[in-house]
Amino acid sequence: MDSISKKETPDVMALGERLTVEFKREYTEEIKKTIAAFANTQGGTLYIGIEDDGSLSGVHDTDDVILRVCNAARTGIKPDLSLFM
Repeated sequence: MDSISKKETPDVMALGERLTVEFKREYTEEIKKTIAAFANTQGGTLYIGIEDDGSLSGVHDTDDVILRVCNAARTGIKPDLSLFM
């Protein structure tokens, strides 16, 4: 799981959401559905801390968000998808 740099952020936000890119303002349990959807199609990239309109909202504790997403993929989705992240 990677973080994007401040330099890359404007490019990602300008392109917007599409089939393989999803923006989420913050971590919620609904993220599991997005992860499962990507796993069942051609994959994708989930950006947390970006609003649906592409504006940057950021996250307060990056390490916590990464841990929560990894745990959701490992324990909340069967089969365990954490090996593919």
